[in-house]
Amino acid sequence: MEGLTSNEWQSGDATAFQVLFQQYKNLVFKSAYLITGSREEAEDILQEVFVAVWEFRHTYNPDKGKLATWLHKITVNKCLESKRRKRVPFVPLEGIDTPETRFTDEILVSKQEYERLIEAMNSLDTKHRAVLVLRYFSDLSYEEIAQTVGIPLGTVKSRIHHGLKLLRGKFDMQQREALE
Repeated sequence: MEGLTSNEWQSGDATAFQVLFQQYKNLVFKSAYLITGSREEAEDILQEVFVAVWEFRHTYNPDKGKLATWLHKITVNKCLESKRRKRVPFVPLEGIDTPETRFTDEILVSKQEYERLIEAMNSLDTKHRAVLVLRYFSDLSYEEIAQTVGIPLGTVKSRIHHGLKLLRGKFDMQQREALE
């Protein structure tokens, strides 16, 4: 965080906390939206995450990891809590190319490929979807994902491998269906 030390917002400085919020709100929203598939739920989770950050600011230790990793961990936990609370049907990831989350053009060449990716991501369960979002949309390392999700490094690698395998299978099936 340029120009802001952790002890400023951790000591209760509201202005420093506002700066922290402004710097990280898009990261938290994007991750929550990609994991939940709901803009409204992601907005609620964004608020819940920063309330938790304020309430538990004393628990963040910069010597144990990056602030972004700590925020991702809180975000994933809030997404999982929300899923357990609501048990709502899964909502597609349509419409994520917004000013806050404009990253699809960097990742995908065509709208058709983008739509295929969204359809395939929507077919995954939350545990595979979360690690893929953290790895490929939030660019976290395997170690950071393990720390964020609270699972062993080997499990992260396994879930990413299995999630990618599921995505490839979905793409292959879509291609076969298109040829028929």
